[in-house]
Amino acid sequence: MGQYITAEELVYIAVIAFFITWFIHNLIKFKKIMELGSDNTPVKDIKKVLDRCYAMFPLENVSFKGQTFKRGMRVKITTLQDKVFEGELIGTNYRNLVCIMTSRLVVAHELSNIRDITQVDGAES
Repeated sequence: MGQYITAEELVYIAVIAFFITWFIHNLIKFKKIMELGSDNTPVKDIKKVLDRCYAMFPLENVSFKGQTFKRGMRVKITTLQDKVFEGELIGTNYRNLVCIMTSRLVVAHELSNIRDITQVDGAES
């Protein structure tokens, strides 16, 4: 004499399964957000980002107003909109985009929209 699941019990089981799945899914998303939010980015990820930047900006020297800046130099870039970015020069490309890596961002900017580039003290010559 077997027992059968009623339609009402089936609905309860489905609702409970939905909430358990939803809870687990949100827990996983929360964990991923917490990992991305931490400043403990693994070195291998930074290396991947830099390798990709070097591929996208293959030219090592940037000429600007008679001065030449080399990859790896610490530079300060001021845009025509008066935004200032300071960081390590990654390079440039054939579309006249300049890329630098700041302490928080990787920034690419059009050379024609840059007002000034200066070398920051303590940078390589």
